Amino acid sequence: MNMGLKNCWYHINRGLVSLSYDNYTKAISEFDKAIKIESDNLSAHLHKGIVLYKMHKYEDALGCFNKVTEKDPKDIAALYHLGRCLEGTGKYENAISCFEKILEIEPQHEEALIYKGLNLSNLGKHVESIFCFDEILKKNPHNSGALAKKGLVLNRIDKKSEAMFYLNKSAEEDSKNSLEIFEKGFELTKDGKHEEALKCFNKALEFDPKNVKALVQKGIIFDIAGFSKKEIVVFFDRALEIDPKCIDALLNKGFILDRTGFFEKAVECFDRVLEIEPANIRALYSKGISLFSLKKRAEAMFYCKRAIELEPSNLNALGSMVWLLEHMKKYEEAVEYCDKAIMLEPNYVYALSYKGKILYNLGKYAEALKYYDEVLRIDPINHRAIYYKNDIVTKTSKKKRFGFIAKLKN
Repeated sequence: MNMGLKNCWYHINRGLVSLSYDNYTKAISEFDKAIKIESDNLSAHLHKGIVLYKMHKYEDALGCFNKVTEKDPKDIAALYHLGRCLEGTGKYENAISCFEKILEIEPQHEEALIYKGLNLSNLGKHVESIFCFDEILKKNPHNSGALAKKGLVLNRIDKKSEAMFYLNKSAEEDSKNSLEIFEKGFELTKDGKHEEALKCFNKALEFDPKNVKALVQKGIIFDIAGFSKKEIVVFFDRALEIDPKCIDALLNKGFILDRTGFFEKAVECFDRVLEIEPANIRALYSKGISLFSLKKRAEAMFYCKRAIELEPSNLNALGSMVWLLEHMKKYEEAVEYCDKAIMLEPNYVYALSYKGKILYNLGKYAEALKYYDEVLRIDPINHRAIYYKNDIVTKTSKKKRFGFIAKLKN
């Protein structure tokens, strides 16, 4: 039994992760696996219902929520979504009954009161409906849901100017709420808590689907999680539809396109950035890297040099020049840029590792080994450094052994 419970919650948690990444099909599959293990697991039924609700499959979702409320008539989450599904199928009186049950359990539940009001309006009871919204707004004048629904009902009864006032006020509150939640998510990304951050970005977009910052960060997290180019780029494209001059969306789209071999399209993204900000360092050296991949070496050098001219202490710009020169086998020049970067930041692993690689290519194994040892001091699990260090040790050991055998023969 304990093993079954463990497996059941394993699938529920996997389903919740899939849900946070908008993968509804995968989420339902996981919740179904949990239900197969433990048919009466209310959490699995609840979350499966929520996914079906998000997919607007209200009739299917009703079965899940009914299953929960049969066992636990006071489950507020199930009652709330049951009410929303009944509303979605036009059963407004039944929906109101669900919201009233919630208010009996939790009288201050604002969402239940909002949707009770909306469904009263759906039945033509507009005055009673507005009373529900006003009850909330007396206590919380900033409740964007109550403001929006009051505006909607006022519009239904042809009070256009009043409706517009409340709808505009709701939009202002949604935008403010969205930005606040975004900031919380952004702080979480700094600590590497990407799944928690994603929940914040999803919530921010529920408040304001046009929150460009949240869309860009969501795309970045999808990239970190290993999603396909198509699944990632859609967020940057959505951001650019809202704000065609969104630098972060253009840059990140360019990075993805470059990494997946769409170099010309990547250059187009970086060019659009440079049209907006001609001195954007990231766009300059990134364009240089993409141009090199298109075998346009002279242009690639121009853009990387331009980035360094504008900001000589930019480590990424210096690193890009190292990458170009090393690939062109201009090792001495590459070493100069490595040294510039290391002088600015002695623990800059990228430059230390590349200097080790260049020295290795030149057959200067003892010197190369010093740089790989330094890399491993800073980053003990650096796979490139481990590989080259082992290779150098093997090569030098063979050289010593052959030298010793040659002496014996002599």
